[in-house]
Amino acid sequence: MLSMQKSEEATEDIKKEERLRCLSEASFEGIAVHEKGMIIEINRVFAEMFGYYYPEIIGMHALQLTAPESRDLVLQKIVSGYEGPYEAVCLRKDGSTFIAEVRGRSISYCGRMARVAAIRDITGNKQAEEELRKSHSNLSTLYSVSAAISRTISMDRLFDIVLETVTGLDIFNAERKGGIFIVEGSIMKLVSHLGHPDIFLDLHKDMKVGDCLCGLAAKTGEIIISKNSDDDMRHTVRYPGIHSHGHIIIPLKARYTIVGVLYLYLPADFDIDESMLNLLTSIGNQIGVAIDNAKLYEETRALSLLDPLTGLANRRMMDILFEKYLAGTQRSGTPLSVIMLDIDHFKKYNDTYGHDTGDKLLAQLGKLLLKEIREADLAVRYGGEEFLILLPETDLLKASETAERIRGFIESTLPTTVSIGVASYNLKIKKLGKIIKKADEALYMAKKKGRNRVEVAHV
Repeated sequence: MLSMQKSEEATEDIKKEERLRCLSEASFEGIAVHEKGMIIEINRVFAEMFGYYYPEIIGMHALQLTAPESRDLVLQKIVSGYEGPYEAVCLRKDGSTFIAEVRGRSISYCGRMARVAAIRDITGNKQAEEELRKSHSNLSTLYSVSAAISRTISMDRLFDIVLETVTGLDIFNAERKGGIFIVEGSIMKLVSHLGHPDIFLDLHKDMKVGDCLCGLAAKTGEIIISKNSDDDMRHTVRYPGIHSHGHIIIPLKARYTIVGVLYLYLPADFDIDESMLNLLTSIGNQIGVAIDNAKLYEETRALSLLDPLTGLANRRMMDILFEKYLAGTQRSGTPLSVIMLDIDHFKKYNDTYGHDTGDKLLAQLGKLLLKEIREADLAVRYGGEEFLILLPETDLLKASETAERIRGFIESTLPTTVSIGVASYNLKIKKLGKIIKKADEALYMAKKKGRNRVEVAHV
């Protein structure tokens, strides 16, 4: 009776083993049966997954098929009987590795207790996850740069904002150190920088396209990677105290033109992949377009504040700068004067020689005024043939002397004369409109007294 029972149990075990073998061979996962890690059975997928023939694996320990970094984990799971799932790095016969998801379960096999492990290669999934993570990180980075750029259209603030943002991004593992060059013809102008000593700034004052690594990026339009400044012969600008470092130099492009260069400091012998290079290219293009837009804005703004015929300031710029001059005058108690001049008999000149010749005369007068005034002064085309000059830190006497010098120079240089009125800021006439009115009254007096003369408004 006992013998018959044992025979039936043995038959049942054989049937179970056969069913297990059939199921494992039909599985898309690698299946292995082991006793305390020692492999006693596998399916075809398992053998192919690890690159072995069936007989080679039987008798091997599971740890022999595990990469060193995962062996402690796998041993712990085997000993504890953990069913999973968990992830481990597996080792193929050829030495290559793959990431696997592992599940385990205790079973009865050939009359003794064993464990069956199901292994699925998830390397592709992990790579896809990593690509997705990188893509998300890259998009987040581009958004951060874009958001920083959108905070200003002013050229003065743009460079500092961009540099602060890019050097603060975690993905580069960069130092809070770097800078931005703007390319102007063959000259490279350092317009923003972080973390540099004075000697560095002195050495980069006369940078030209083609000089050192930044100049090379500006010349070629390509991202320059320098893993170690000590070994890179292209790194030609050196100074005492410079430490080993790596560089990424990114050309800033707009409308197929190099408008500048962004350079970052990284640890020596850093690594960078193609995904990062693509991201840097996108960042460079973003910044380049922002710089181009800022330039266009500055140019447009300048044109909106200048008279197109004479190149002098227009009344809008005069209003803006007068407030600045007035604030300085009130704060420091320094004088502020206004010269107003008008071309004598300009209508007759226009009627005689034509409007084109009249326009040329206005343009010539504008150039002459710019030449005769100080850098601190402001020459304005006030309207028609009327011009105005704001003279900060100039009292009424000096302003009248300047006016007389200008009058005489115009008389000796141009085919015309001018009448001039001069007025100054004081406690009774504090507003621009009142000062101009006083200067205009003095100008009218000069016209009335025979033209080609200077009259001063006295209060």
